[in-house]
Amino acid sequence: MCESDSGRVPLTIIGILFLLISTAISIHITQMDQRMAQSRQPVDNIKGPNDAFLLFNSDMRRAINYAAMDAVQQMGETPVIDPDQSSQYNPGGGQIDVAEFNRNWAKGMIMYHLNNYIGSNYMYNRYDYHGYAVNVEPLQDWEGIYFTPIYMGLDRKLELPLLTPDLLTPEETHIVYWEVNVPMNISIVNIATGEIVENKSIRLETLNLARYPLLESLTTEYETRLNGSNALMTETTAFAMGYTWARGFHQYYKPGGPKNIVDNEHLGLTVNGGLLLDQGFVFNSVDPESIIEYGMETKRVLEGKKDMDMAEFLSSAKLVNGSYIVDPNADAANSTGDPDNATKAMELATHFDFNATPITDLLNNDSLPGGSSTRQQINKIIPQVYNAKLATGVARHTDVDIGDHKGYNSNHKTYGWGEPDSMKQLEVLPMDTYVPGNLYGEVWEVTWTRKHVWRHYYKVEYECMKSGPLGPYLGTCTRTEYNEITAIDTRVDKVAVTLKAKENSKTSISLDYNGSTLSTRNDVVKAFTSKDVTYTSAHTDPGLEEAYDSYKSNIFDPNLMANIKNKDLDSDNCDSRTFDVVPPVWLKGEAQNAVDEINRQIRSDVHLSPDINYLEYPNPADAMRATAIDLTAKIKANQSRYVDKDMYCSGGEYSSCSAKTISLVREWYVDEVLYQVNEQYGDAADKIDTEIDSSFGESADGVRDANNAGANLLKSVMCFPIGFTMKAEHVRPDGSHFGKDELAYWEENVTLLVDMVPDYLFAENDNDDKELINLGVRNICLMGPKGVPVLPPPNYVVHFNSWMINVEGRIDEFTLFDVDNECHPHPIFGHEAQVYRRKDEAILDYTDNLTRIGRNFPIEFKFTTGTFIVVPPGPKGVGDRSGGMDESSEEFNNILRK
Repeated sequence: MCESDSGRVPLTIIGILFLLISTAISIHITQMDQRMAQSRQPVDNIKGPNDAFLLFNSDMRRAINYAAMDAVQQMGETPVIDPDQSSQYNPGGGQIDVAEFNRNWAKGMIMYHLNNYIGSNYMYNRYDYHGYAVNVEPLQDWEGIYFTPIYMGLDRKLELPLLTPDLLTPEETHIVYWEVNVPMNISIVNIATGEIVENKSIRLETLNLARYPLLESLTTEYETRLNGSNALMTETTAFAMGYTWARGFHQYYKPGGPKNIVDNEHLGLTVNGGLLLDQGFVFNSVDPESIIEYGMETKRVLEGKKDMDMAEFLSSAKLVNGSYIVDPNADAANSTGDPDNATKAMELATHFDFNATPITDLLNNDSLPGGSSTRQQINKIIPQVYNAKLATGVARHTDVDIGDHKGYNSNHKTYGWGEPDSMKQLEVLPMDTYVPGNLYGEVWEVTWTRKHVWRHYYKVEYECMKSGPLGPYLGTCTRTEYNEITAIDTRVDKVAVTLKAKENSKTSISLDYNGSTLSTRNDVVKAFTSKDVTYTSAHTDPGLEEAYDSYKSNIFDPNLMANIKNKDLDSDNCDSRTFDVVPPVWLKGEAQNAVDEINRQIRSDVHLSPDINYLEYPNPADAMRATAIDLTAKIKANQSRYVDKDMYCSGGEYSSCSAKTISLVREWYVDEVLYQVNEQYGDAADKIDTEIDSSFGESADGVRDANNAGANLLKSVMCFPIGFTMKAEHVRPDGSHFGKDELAYWEENVTLLVDMVPDYLFAENDNDDKELINLGVRNICLMGPKGVPVLPPPNYVVHFNSWMINVEGRIDEFTLFDVDNECHPHPIFGHEAQVYRRKDEAILDYTDNLTRIGRNFPIEFKFTTGTFIVVPPGPKGVGDRSGGMDESSEEFNNILRK
């Protein structure tokens, strides 16, 4: 270090030198302005009042621009964020829009500057142009000044990451300039005569060349994006998701992986990364010093390089096309201390095969009370198939021959038929091949005879005494007499007595997925005949033979003669009986074997699409629903093969009762697998959503959206640009563009620089003398050290865990520079850029005796987000296993102004 004092100059002398230079330059600029105004008049100009007015007009427009630039320069340095409601710039006295308040203040400052200029130049005939003066009345009310916004569309020319969510896309259309319109009352005076040539009220407008409105609008947009369910929440969530997945899957797959998944030190990085990423989105530029601090902190935290200094970092840092590149997935892997294995774990996690196996295991879990669902269903189907309804049919054709009774026409008495005189079996009927139909039948002819008495009645006359008016007298009387004959009637009945199969194998099986009922009956070929069958083994299927044998021997045969002789019996439903046939003992096993075959086919065929993974579906509930849709489609595509109905049924008829049983079991089972895939994965999704809703409350939907949007960000590297130039194009207020050949069209460049203090927002001191704590973070492991199984064990689908992340932060000073529009005159440097600065300070109005009009505040932000993870079922689970479930930084809840 040099110790010589010989080259030192007292600071007082330097200050005096700067003051002299400043004064000289100011005088020079004023003289230049005057010469510029005069130079605008034509050489052959006729001196007169009109010329005086035109020169005044030109000069005053320039004065308005300078007054406006002075106003917005001041306002950019000290904007009012919390207006004083009693201020003159809040004429309504109530709540006021902050931007409107600042516009009012700008109008007040413009009026102040213009009145000073008017008082010095345009009053009391001070302005003399060839014998004519232009006098201006001082402005009385700033509310008469109008601002007309000039809109421009920003083409940032910065390629956003692939699939950047709309939420992160910044606004394109902004107010960039104000056209300032000022009312004035003027008089033109003939100085020689003192005559007022003309009085007029005019409005002068000019474009203010400072782009203050743009800087204010962009900074306000940035601040808005940092709060609540907005961009920073999404960007932080994206970084945090990468950490959650890398550390969580590493913990699950690798012994000795991270004990905790989410911690506050990493959250500090994620929030700072989000702040810088969003600066790039909004401003096309990121604070370069913040990039350096972020990069150094990344090395310290993730790679353990605690002693890294700026020189070491800069020697290794690289810019790609003017941007600092960040790979959040690589950073997340580095956070585990074992990046290679963490990367492998994340790769494995993209291939989680959430398939139908938990569903088939659930349906075949024999440890459940009453046995598995499948076994219970088999037990329900078999009795329905091995069931028959039998009856006796009696079809009777009767011929009655009445004995000869010629001449005797009165039926006097008929005797009963009595026992048959003869019975003769005519034939045995063959078994029908259809149901309802006859399984057996006999046709008989039965003959009866009976006595049938007939009479012939006639009249006989004879003499008899009668009474008359003159007394008794002898007359003629009649009486009825008869003759009778006994004839022999003959009755011959032709009677068909059949053993009828009224109904068999009637089933009613609910298909829950299809939403229908599997209703069948009478569709087994020769159901009442024993058959040899082969499935996994050879068997004899007795079918419904037992029902036939029992009915024939116990009901049909014993009642046959009585039914034949029963002259009044003619019915197809006599002696109806329902039989529950004892099924073969091997049938349940064969039905289960068929189910097991389907399980093997499904396990072989049905695998989750690789497109369904944590990157595409960061919300596990969405992944569960997508899984249900994917598995359902794949099972349905093979449904007919799994059911394999043609093996058991042909032409609408089953080959045997056992074939029908197994076929129905297969049909029900595939439908039930489909139903349970949707039911169980749907229930899993609902349970996860319920846990999220319960844990995050009103923020739940915002957290879900942030995870979905954040996942897209993680699919590519992120960049922090430094001062990328945007193109601004004049547009209409609705954002629509002018054609390039239209007069209103113009375009210009906009390059911004960002400066934030502090450069990095620390959440913890860490004994590194970080006295300034500007970030508060809190994370809560919501589901404990292992997470929670989704669906009851032992057949649950996944282990689920989630973390709630609360963030609050403060940027003590934030300054935005419009570096390629240095519109403000500067006494030393010629010109300087427009700025917009946010910091904590009281704002005084220098135009009104330093009256306090409000306060500027730092940019503050606050939001709640969260991350999710699921791992396959098993005892490991995933979660925070060291310390408590709730971790807060030391100044959490003390960062924001109260």
